[in-house]
Amino acid sequence: MVQYMRRLMVAARTILSGDEDRKEGADHHVDVAAWGVSGTLKPHQVEGVAWLIRRYQQGVNVIL
Repeated sequence: MVQYMRRLMVAARTILSGDEDRKEGADHHVDVAAWGVSGTLKPHQVEGVAWLIRRYQQGVNVIL
C-alpha cells in the first residue's frame, strides 16, 4: 500500500507539472522510472493518465 501511494504521489506531481508545461506550450517528457516502472509513455498515454488522475482528484468516478 505504501508503494502504491508513493507511485500515486509521484504520478500526480508529474501530471500537475505537465499541465503547467502544456499551458506554456512546452514538450513534456515523463520519467516513469520514478514511478517504479521501466518504459516510456507515449504522449496519448500521458494524456490518458493525466485525465484519470484529474478525475480522481475531483472525486469523479470513471469507467474505462
